[in-house]
Amino acid sequence: MVAGISETSAPDSRIGFDETSASTLATTGTDEFPYLRYTVKFTPGTDAATMSWRGRSVNRNDIAMHVWDAVAQTWGTPVAAATPVTPGGVVELSAKVTGSERFESGTAAVLVIDSPRIDEGFETRNAVPDEQFANPESYDFALQHITDTQYISRDDPEVYESMTQWTVDNAEKYKVAYSMHTGDLVQSHIRPGRPEDAARKEFEVASESMKILEDAGIPHGVLPGNHDNLWNAAGRMIPGEHEKNHALYNEFFGPQRYQDRPYWGDSFTDEDNSAHYDLIDIAGAKFLMLYLGYNPPDKVMRWAEGVLDDHPDHNTVIGTHYYLNEFGDKPNMGFSDIHASSGAQIWNRLVKPYDSVFMVLSGHIDGQATVIDHNVGRDGRTVTQLLSDYQYFEVEGERRTGFQRMLQFDIDAGKLAVTTHSPTLGSFHPERFDPQNRYEAGSGEFVVDFTLPADLPRRVSAEG
Repeated sequence: MVAGISETSAPDSRIGFDETSASTLATTGTDEFPYLRYTVKFTPGTDAATMSWRGRSVNRNDIAMHVWDAVAQTWGTPVAAATPVTPGGVVELSAKVTGSERFESGTAAVLVIDSPRIDEGFETRNAVPDEQFANPESYDFALQHITDTQYISRDDPEVYESMTQWTVDNAEKYKVAYSMHTGDLVQSHIRPGRPEDAARKEFEVASESMKILEDAGIPHGVLPGNHDNLWNAAGRMIPGEHEKNHALYNEFFGPQRYQDRPYWGDSFTDEDNSAHYDLIDIAGAKFLMLYLGYNPPDKVMRWAEGVLDDHPDHNTVIGTHYYLNEFGDKPNMGFSDIHASSGAQIWNRLVKPYDSVFMVLSGHIDGQATVIDHNVGRDGRTVTQLLSDYQYFEVEGERRTGFQRMLQFDIDAGKLAVTTHSPTLGSFHPERFDPQNRYEAGSGEFVVDFTLPADLPRRVSAEG
């Protein structure tokens, strides 16, 4: 038995390069597939035999068995494949192999490899809206996306509380590993001259609702949207006053609140949490959750570039307030405009050049948009970009629907099931509450592609 690494789901040749004598091999590269290769002896003239193997992969990764075809000179399609019943659990493969081309001179070459998902059931089952979350046994982990909760902070705190409490109550069941809020925690804090009492009251509501996640130990983070900042009377952020603009936000959600958490990375400054990042291991892979407040200035962008430079081995999710518009475009207007977006700037400076970035989540613009860019950057990775903002969706004329999203990841398949849900309404149908009637039924449930470009665990290990 020898172990090796293939750049594809099955090697091109019978004997690979740099094989070693080992019964276990693990890899982390996107194009690295660890395998074990066996030479099995049979009585000369054998042209049929049952071959069995027992061992493990990692997470829910498939293990596939191939037998070399000496005539076609290929490993061909798998003769057997299986997914572990539990993450990292035992996999047993067995197949009856026939044909003299598989038994050359009394021997058969057998390859067992951690391969990409063969069964397409996860995508098939979740591509059709069915008013339920994906089966937790069919995916590895989930991320939650919350955004633009400003109206419920102002008008209906119980809705906000129901959102985070639902997460706490269901985190274990649905494998929620992390929750990301992409801004506009409050509604009233925009311009000086307004009484601070209203903004402070809304920040207190948002703080208490997020504390529900905090007290339960669920990793999470927030960022300031345009309503969470201080603006001058002309509707512009005050030039040169970045920290002052975020003063009230930092009073409630500053670094001091999070820096003792085990997943805490760092913030833009010791006093300013308008941009920050978390580091967390999920399903055996390293993740960087990078937060950028609304329309970040150049000094914040340079800070973010430094963070990405320092963590090339972490799969990166960027959370920011305004990135996509309702048409899926990435606008880039002037920094000082209250309606400005730095979508194109974030794409050009942080997403496209950095091979670790695979996802961008955003809000700000009322509605939904999904953009999947393939063949991005040097490694041709896939970048998944999702806008989901339900702030203007209404129940009996009031903006209190409480929709949030669950992103359910099947790592081996490279598929992500998106489910949009309101705990308050018990509904999976945000389109029913859109006053503009823009979306089709079931538009909040769908499946998209993703890749983990920086750290993708695979493993094959023989037992018995």
